Amino acid sequence: MVGYQDFLILSNIHDRETLMEHAKVNGVKWEEDSHEGVNWMRASGALVRHLENGKEFITDGIDEETASQMIQLYENLREIHKKTMVPILRSAMLKIHSDSPDKDANPMDLIQEAHEHLYANGGRIWADKIYTLRHLNKQIQSLSERVSPQDTEPQ
Repeated sequence: MVGYQDFLILSNIHDRETLMEHAKVNGVKWEEDSHEGVNWMRASGALVRHLENGKEFITDGIDEETASQMIQLYENLREIHKKTMVPILRSAMLKIHSDSPDKDANPMDLIQEAHEHLYANGGRIWADKIYTLRHLNKQIQSLSERVSPQDTEPQ
């Protein structure tokens, strides 16, 4: 899921040739073909798998304008992701609070319990959502450091 989102962002910013050059530099391997379409299909699949495995994909030489565009795209994805996660987490916290014998407890104290509940009941989907949000924050931080290293603060 994360790898495909990253791939979409990268493919919107770079043309195929440039993206395949960056892929080779970053150690992405695929069986090359003389047919341009087949070669792109194999390269893009290998790149998605590379990104899904959490491996870094460095595009040194990225200009400030491109980095700024990538930051904006990642921030948009992060906001969409937060909108889908926060209501689910709040709902789980309220459910646990309503089932609790201690009705005076603050529902905000149940965040960890809500995470565990969601993980147990949503399994991989919930874990992927948490990973995606962390990954997006990491990418935004990394790109922000490239754009303006002196002004960057962790989020």
